[in-house]
Amino acid sequence: MTMPQRMCAGCRARADKTALVRLVWDGAESVIVDRLQRLPGRGVYLHAGCAERALRARALARGLRRPIDGAAVRRVLSTLPVG
Repeated sequence: MTMPQRMCAGCRARADKTALVRLVWDGAESVIVDRLQRLPGRGVYLHAGCAERALRARALARGLRRPIDGAAVRRVLSTLPVG
């Protein structure tokens, strides 16, 4: 059985869904990591290393359809384990 594929918002490469991080808008005022990849709402997938590229290209804001705070996203992604 094949794994579901998603596109990274930063490098635009396709990868297994489990290899990507999903970010969602929490409905209040910030972006959160959807660790189980099941939260409702619009989500954006990306490789952990592609966050800067996605922020520079405004791909996260486009994918979530709202302006985002790049510093807040960097803070959220810094809590993820490396690797």
